[in-house]
Amino acid sequence: MATPAAFEWGDMVIVSGVIIGAATFLLRRYIFGAKPAQDLTIAQKAAMAQSATKASTGRKEYDPDRDFVLKMRNAGKNVVILYGSQTGTAEDFATRLSKDIHSPAVRPLVLDPELYDWQCLASLSSDELVIFVLATAGEGEPTDNMEAWYNALASDPETPDDSEVPEFRAPKDRELDEDMPLQGISYAMFGLGNNTYEQFNHHARVVDRRLLSLGASRVGERGEGDDDADIEEDFSRWKEATLPLIREHLGSTTPLDSGDESMPEPTWKIVEVDSAQQAWVKGELFEGSVATHDSRHPFMAPVTAATELTPTADRHLLHVEVDLAGSGMRHEAGDHIGVYPTNADEEVDLMLDALKLLDKADMPIYVRATDPFAAQQSLFPVETTTYRAAFRHYLEITAPVPRSQIKSMVLPYARSEAARNFLRPLAEDKDAHAATVGSGCMSLARLVNAVREAEKQSGSLADCEQPFELPIEAAFELCPRLQARLYSVSSSGKVRPERPTITAVVLQYDANTPQSEQAKMGARRCGVATNYLLGVLRYLRGDHAVDLEAAPGSTALRTGYLVTNNKQLPVADSSSVAMAMDHKDHALQSFTLQPAPNSSLEARELAIPVFIRKSAFRLPADQATPIIMIGPGTGLAPMRAFIQERAQAARENPNQPMGTTLLFFGARTEEHDYMYREELEQLFADIRQAAPESQIITAFSRDQPQKIYVQHRLAEHGELVYRALLSGQQQLSGAPKAHVYVCGDAKNMAKDVSKALASLIAEREAISEQVAARWISDMRKLSRYQEDVWS
Repeated sequence: MATPAAFEWGDMVIVSGVIIGAATFLLRRYIFGAKPAQDLTIAQKAAMAQSATKASTGRKEYDPDRDFVLKMRNAGKNVVILYGSQTGTAEDFATRLSKDIHSPAVRPLVLDPELYDWQCLASLSSDELVIFVLATAGEGEPTDNMEAWYNALASDPETPDDSEVPEFRAPKDRELDEDMPLQGISYAMFGLGNNTYEQFNHHARVVDRRLLSLGASRVGERGEGDDDADIEEDFSRWKEATLPLIREHLGSTTPLDSGDESMPEPTWKIVEVDSAQQAWVKGELFEGSVATHDSRHPFMAPVTAATELTPTADRHLLHVEVDLAGSGMRHEAGDHIGVYPTNADEEVDLMLDALKLLDKADMPIYVRATDPFAAQQSLFPVETTTYRAAFRHYLEITAPVPRSQIKSMVLPYARSEAARNFLRPLAEDKDAHAATVGSGCMSLARLVNAVREAEKQSGSLADCEQPFELPIEAAFELCPRLQARLYSVSSSGKVRPERPTITAVVLQYDANTPQSEQAKMGARRCGVATNYLLGVLRYLRGDHAVDLEAAPGSTALRTGYLVTNNKQLPVADSSSVAMAMDHKDHALQSFTLQPAPNSSLEARELAIPVFIRKSAFRLPADQATPIIMIGPGTGLAPMRAFIQERAQAARENPNQPMGTTLLFFGARTEEHDYMYREELEQLFADIRQAAPESQIITAFSRDQPQKIYVQHRLAEHGELVYRALLSGQQQLSGAPKAHVYVCGDAKNMAKDVSKALASLIAEREAISEQVAARWISDMRKLSRYQEDVWS
């Protein structure tokens, strides 16, 4: 007869066998040799870790605060709009969609999926709807705030369509089908992407396919916005086709657009409070202190260096270094640094003047949602601010006004024939809008001033007409949140810990707009963040600055140091004062900057709000792997970090095998635009101690009659590039093992580089360019061909 101990031992063996078998099944793709670990992509490695965590933690406990269906129903809504947003555009689209679709029968609620659990998706009923507005980040990746949802729906990162069925939470009134648990669930989908990327709208496409395969029904077609073309028009077309279907699905008889120009219902209510009340005016994004700094809780980093890299060029090219000591943040080569900029004082005053707020610009205010159930109850991240601080720190005030918003949010306030005649073509004709608002980069303040100019040119108004006035509440709704700008970190965290650097060209251009529509500040348009960073440099080098607290006529609520090249500033309306121009014909905007703690105007010390965003743009783990870097212009930034890292490794251990390191760098001219030249030459001298064939290959497009770009240099040095791609092999039999990095222009350069590489591979391998292109595509899937590009 068996003893109790024998039974216990037998039970342990059985249980252990079950556990091992289950774990083996869950991780079968990786255990049985689909790929060695070093060949897995970053996403696949993350999925392995996630699978192991999921196996150990089991089902997630129900948290009613994270149940978006419960929140929607408690608010009396029947549509939830979930946005996947990295830079704020998808969030803005979701908010605007909510307003466009609202009717007595269609009651939407906009939510951030990061704050809610995907397991509740199956709890929706047939008379409810979920709308996804999803941007694609990086190289086909989900946005940070959709990562958990995406990983649940697409648990197999290599072949998402073969993913396991997620374990949704079953509603109380029905059982879920084992294979198609989302039967009876309806959704709509709009994706935001850029067609210059190979994985165009990958995030939305994958989520869409997975929802359909799990039994959900899509209302209308999946919309796809292309930021390289006209994403606003793509969004408008999708709405025109899909919103009537959504209304029909939910039983609404209200027409989508009745054609009247009735006043829109305000989303925000502004309350002006006692001027003695404390107001947050320095651009604070959170109150108190935090243990971890991130995009919502940036770190005020002291600026330790700011210099001009090419002082003789016709553009300003900046190098800015910040100190992360005490932030808890670390950066690696390939990461991005986010910078929250400040709008220029001239632009702020232009907006204040357009809205007739100059006399009470420093009035403390708080702004609340008119809907008590809205997910976002406060417009700003702080309790109380001022009109001036709102437009300076929190709202995007220089972007062109979208056509759909002119129609829904500006045209209804036109109460004169002249105003309606000016605005209606901009609202209804996309070509007219593109020619006037798009090409002219007509911001909201400029649009308001242009309407008033049209009324002025028409002569006196009729007795029954009123001059154009845009309510402040409408202006707050028309201006999206001012988002952080991301820059590739141009230094290695291993070489310079806690000292990330930014390399950026300052953006300025003259807009294509008629003289009559230039209004007060002319045709010059200035990039928000790069001109802000130029303002930082100007302050640190000693340009004229004013302590606003000590300035005549200032108030305690006007704080900071105003860096300006106009000696008569500050005045009540800086947009009325002509901006100074420098020797590069560059407009020098005025910026109110915040000093470093315990600093003074004489000390010239500043701090700027920053955070680190991790990236998949990484050096290979094995330094013996050859790398080919293509980084023209400021695309050099992440390559500089990689080069610093390899040079340090070569100095520390020159006998350790290192793969050939090639840099293809391009710029306008060698004399004026060759940034970091001496440093790069020294770094490559160090690298050649371990990898003798390593070198810099340059392409200066304007140094000869015919334009020469980096893709041309790739072809010219085809043998060298091919040897690096071989990585010690005699011949390629598929995707090369070398790593290729491309950073810069997505629209032309990145595509031409890919074609040049395919061409040189095809020529030397005696294969077709189509086959070579497939090998490069395979490199992308294996994270051996990485792009950090923009258009």
